[in-house]
Amino acid sequence: MIEALLLGPLEVRVDGRAAAPGAPKQRAVCAALLLSPGTVVSVDRLIEVVWAHDPPASAVTKIQGYVSAVRKSLAEAGLPRPAEVLATRAPGYVLRAGSVDTDVTRFESLVAEAGRARTRRDPAAVARLLGPALGLWRGAALADVGTGPALLAEAERLAEVRLTAVEDKAAANLALGRYREVLAGLDRHLAQHPYRERIRELRMRALIGLDCPAEALACYENGRRILRAELGVEPSGRLRRLASAISGGVA
Repeated sequence: MIEALLLGPLEVRVDGRAAAPGAPKQRAVCAALLLSPGTVVSVDRLIEVVWAHDPPASAVTKIQGYVSAVRKSLAEAGLPRPAEVLATRAPGYVLRAGSVDTDVTRFESLVAEAGRARTRRDPAAVARLLGPALGLWRGAALADVGTGPALLAEAERLAEVRLTAVEDKAAANLALGRYREVLAGLDRHLAQHPYRERIRELRMRALIGLDCPAEALACYENGRRILRAELGVEPSGRLRRLASAISGGVA
């Protein structure tokens, strides 16, 4: 079994032994294949991953070489029959389904299960599932792969899913009255995403839960200053109504 970690620097292991290739283009090909286990990744897609819109004339041959290098890394780590696990399948290559366990698959599975719990209105289950899901992250997705536009788009998609999961976990903890846990989980994310109004709203509501209306209003005013100065807009009506309710003592 191949274990692959992509939610941070790329790591690939076979029975605990490192198996990720070292060269940047080989690592990009390896990451693209690991992101789609059980699915054929076309040579054209791998060319796009490696060279974007300016591939060399020898791109197909080079991709074949990079795939061979990935297989060699897996073999050196002890994987038997790497050409069967990473198989050639027209119009490209496929990692055999069931041969690889990735943190991306585990993360998205936990997020989907948490979504079902949210539909059932079960905040305790949401918080319980999203804690381990978020714990899988070790940094930015594909942090050291040297991603071009193709992998960058996937890294950005995963980052958005992660941020939504952060918000959903905070909302679940808010519903459970875990106000200090909400604040501890949101402060860093609000600093990194000051335009993200759902994070700001959740932080304000947690402060209200802790009977800190002045701090909640200060959080609102700080966001308002940032939006005005940097984007030339006002906070959303939802956020303005919350601030107004806090000022009136009814939030």
